[in-house]
Amino acid sequence: MTTAVQAEPTDQELQQQARPIVSVIITTHNRAKLLKEAIESVLAVPQHDFTLHVLVVDDGSTDDTATLVAQYPVGYIRTSSIGMAQARNTGLHMAHGDFVTLLDDDDVWLPTNIAPQLAVFAQHPEYGAVHAQSQLVDYDKTPFGEPVPAGPLPSGWLFDELLTYWPQVGTIVTRIDVAREAGDMDPALTGDTDWDWLLRIARRYPIGRVELPVLLFRQRGGANEDLSWRRFPAMVTIFNRHTKTLGLRKRLRVQPILWRHRGWWASNFLDYARQHAAAGARTRAYRSLYYAFRCSLPHALLGCIRNWPLAAARPEKTSAQQNIG
Repeated sequence: MTTAVQAEPTDQELQQQARPIVSVIITTHNRAKLLKEAIESVLAVPQHDFTLHVLVVDDGSTDDTATLVAQYPVGYIRTSSIGMAQARNTGLHMAHGDFVTLLDDDDVWLPTNIAPQLAVFAQHPEYGAVHAQSQLVDYDKTPFGEPVPAGPLPSGWLFDELLTYWPQVGTIVTRIDVAREAGDMDPALTGDTDWDWLLRIARRYPIGRVELPVLLFRQRGGANEDLSWRRFPAMVTIFNRHTKTLGLRKRLRVQPILWRHRGWWASNFLDYARQHAAAGARTRAYRSLYYAFRCSLPHALLGCIRNWPLAAARPEKTSAQQNIG
């Protein structure tokens, strides 16, 4: 009769077991070239004190995304054009380990990501999530402006403050049990589902913040008024959803925040109108102007008085005119 004796784990094995596991969920759709940058930026992050498990959720891509992903040591799930919120939910359901983070396929991690957030969790295990700063970049990853959100960034009970801004999702690390408690992202929203999700967490848990850029946040070029208009109603819905149950005094105190959001969006649409007017796209300029007034009549009116956005508008050519000469 032989007796099996289990060997004691080595120091290295014990160290590996003690390392926190962070699930990284990357959602993508027909952006293989950008996805390659995103994946490689994650895999390049030093994993001295933690382990990354990367999962790509491909939401019905028709390009070579599947072939690209197969070249990397990452997991792969294919969904059938269910939209970003549902694709993220699919990834969150598959996440495991101790923490989870999300990454958009057009953004890029810096080597500084994850370690600072985990250091905050080590000091404050009561935090539900920790976010850092992102650096705005153009399509070619040329930085501009200061890191966002601007400091100082103290940690704690931040629900009221998180009504004023939403951190880029790729900078947020969430405890896996808290992510499960927060539930799914809302696919009925037309935008900013991650902000809605983070506000759910912030109502239940203190949030940590790190004043360090950990991600390159790629900005879309051009003035896309229709895309922005889909996001604006979502912002209003999310704000009202999370403030309607507050006491009257607190609701009155936070209402100026929504007023400022409306002014910011109105200003954006006026800028779009100016860009389209300068390019001679009169129809798009008027549509952007209309959206500005829908966001906030007072802000849009004041902006027009200060600087009429359609001053540079030129008549658009008709089809017949375009064929002349």
